[in-house]
Amino acid sequence: MHAVAKLLVLVALLSGWALAPAPAGAEGSRSLRVYLFAQQGCPYCRSAASDLSALAAEDRRISLVTLYIDGASPHPARWFERSLAHFGHDQAAVPLVVIGDMSFLGHLSGGRSRAAYERAIRQCLRDGCPDVVAGFAFGALDRDDTQTVAAGHGSRPAGGGPDPGAGTGQREGTAPALPPTVRLPLVGDLDTASLSLAALTVVMAAVDGFNPCAMWVLVFLIGLLLGLDDRRRMWILGGAFLFATAAMYFAVMAAWLNLILFLGAVAWLRAAIGVLAIGAGVLFLREYWTQPDAACRVTSPEQRSRVMASMRAAVNGKNLVVSVVGIMTLAVAVNLIELLCSAGIPAVYTQVLALNDLPAVLHHAYLLLYVVVFLLDDAAIFVTAMVALRVSGLTGQYARFSHLIGGVVLLGLGAVLVLRPDLLAFA
Repeated sequence: MHAVAKLLVLVALLSGWALAPAPAGAEGSRSLRVYLFAQQGCPYCRSAASDLSALAAEDRRISLVTLYIDGASPHPARWFERSLAHFGHDQAAVPLVVIGDMSFLGHLSGGRSRAAYERAIRQCLRDGCPDVVAGFAFGALDRDDTQTVAAGHGSRPAGGGPDPGAGTGQREGTAPALPPTVRLPLVGDLDTASLSLAALTVVMAAVDGFNPCAMWVLVFLIGLLLGLDDRRRMWILGGAFLFATAAMYFAVMAAWLNLILFLGAVAWLRAAIGVLAIGAGVLFLREYWTQPDAACRVTSPEQRSRVMASMRAAVNGKNLVVSVVGIMTLAVAVNLIELLCSAGIPAVYTQVLALNDLPAVLHHAYLLLYVVVFLLDDAAIFVTAMVALRVSGLTGQYARFSHLIGGVVLLGLGAVLVLRPDLLAFA
């Protein structure tokens, strides 16, 4: 089946191979094959296809080839990867339009992408262009055949190539449903796209933070620390626990995000995480209704006993440095176990973050915001206990209601990831 699919695509490519520069005056005899790399269910791919189909209908010399990277044949996905590398795009995204030796990643609203496509098509029909995608199929071209420079959300040849008109303005493929900015008294203009993603970050991190699988360890640690006479040691050991928790969580989430970005626009991965979110949401709601005490069911009593014994030894150790290392090691181990209890939330959040076309520094800034909010409840409980010299008894109720909120949030996000992932592309 794959061989037949490849043969059909190669036949189509052969029919458009005659794109080598023709002699002057032969413009009317030239034909041009335009490639659209797309994904099933992508609304912005449909917008690009609509623009290109309209241009092809106006000029019979233009042929549109749509290649679905998530189809049955593996070859379009392979050529998509080679096109990304060839034109220097560092992130896999669709739609990707290749016109001769020019590429355009994403789609701009207001007719800007269509105008860019039209300029590129006119240049190729006038001057001739190499067929880069066909070259990938036959191994005839390498990266040196074209020189490209970044131009907004596309690439263009250096020295007079068509500018896609995307250097400024908002990308349609990631446009929010809200107005781009809102004006607030005493605050000024706020970017609603960033605000939406930031709000989602805060909500998911707050829900993730109230987790009984890690909370009981913190409460037990506070109980041990309150028995110490050295308040400086109390603050150092508690701070070490919180710092190690934050560092471990940030590292794990950054690794997940980088893996998703590396895999790129893979429909099955997005759908799988959506299904995981729905399943996790159902489990969270089940825990809310069936576990009034919000107890952790991941760790066994034997495991808890071992953790408690190790923590007691670390807190009461004579050497402060050894105690700090021991507490941090236990924090990492316990929170790795905690991930089994709430893996759905960080997994879904990193997928949502990957859907937003942001620079790497902003991706990691949002991860940092997530971790800070995630740790706020632990930090508040710890500081309150250190100041009041007693442990709050409200942590169980907070954790229980976090199951209710988390279940609703995960069910909603899971459904959106499966059915309308474009709604989660805030910025």
